[in-house]
Amino acid sequence: MEGGKRACVIGAGGFIASWIVAKLLDRGYTVHGTVRDPDDDEKYGHLKKLPGAGERLLLCKADVLDYDSLVRAVRGCDVVFHTACPVAPKFEDPDDVLKPAMDGTRNVMEACHKENVKRVVFTSSGAAIAYNPNHPQDQIIDESCWSDPESCRKNQHWYMLAKTESEKLVSKLGDEFGIHVVVICPVFVLGPILQSKINTSVGIVANLLNGSKTSYPNTFYALVDVRDVAEAHIAGYEDPNATGRYFCVACSKLCKEMIETLKAKFPQYSYPDKCEGETTQGISFEKISNKKILSLIKEFIPYEKMLVDTVASLQEKGLL
Repeated sequence: MEGGKRACVIGAGGFIASWIVAKLLDRGYTVHGTVRDPDDDEKYGHLKKLPGAGERLLLCKADVLDYDSLVRAVRGCDVVFHTACPVAPKFEDPDDVLKPAMDGTRNVMEACHKENVKRVVFTSSGAAIAYNPNHPQDQIIDESCWSDPESCRKNQHWYMLAKTESEKLVSKLGDEFGIHVVVICPVFVLGPILQSKINTSVGIVANLLNGSKTSYPNTFYALVDVRDVAEAHIAGYEDPNATGRYFCVACSKLCKEMIETLKAKFPQYSYPDKCEGETTQGISFEKISNKKILSLIKEFIPYEKMLVDTVASLQEKGLL
């Protein structure tokens, strides 16, 4: 297996991770992609079909809770992209998300330390930045902000808690092990899917078109395209000046605005027509700063293209 730089993508079958793999292969990298079962073509067959995969993609059987498998996967790599984290609307047991997030992050960092990997790009989330009921209303939300762990626990927002605590852990271990850590914190990620099933964030759009909802939330969705998120991850490795965390957000739109945009482009679908609640939730773009991420991404994919390309990929895969 030939290629220039060698990268490992932990959790390679995911929405964001698949695009990172695709863009790394396009740049000539040799890629180690960790998956639970390399022979499961239903979940991972799309990776094998990517341009360059036949020559420069090695799917490694690994699990974030299996340290030895991670050591084998990261061996010889210049950079590790740690994207793996459970995502679900609700978890019955907090440990279903907290344990793999924390123990998995520790295992990844210890494996990188053992194999002398000097740079890790970690996929955190806007969920680690923006959930803090005590945040002053007049203060802009940016990389200096953190979600409040106690509020997350109180309201059982286990995914937010897992992202917040695992991000703090990866930075702490980076300092301890002498590994340069760059953190990307994307918000709701849209754009074309490479995998065969709908993921959580794209599901928000699918549910606005498929007739399953009669009402829509009165909320802002902070949005970014998956292709930009993947570019930000790779720039987090390739840019020698990249450091710390990056709030990866392109825009913020009311759900009502998203429906209006979709209706104009795709009038054939059945959209919800009633708004839930009078109080607007979420964060408008005026209260968000994405200035830092613009050092990694010069220009974001426009909002309308993001939405249109999301629906087009769902149509192509027969998921609408």
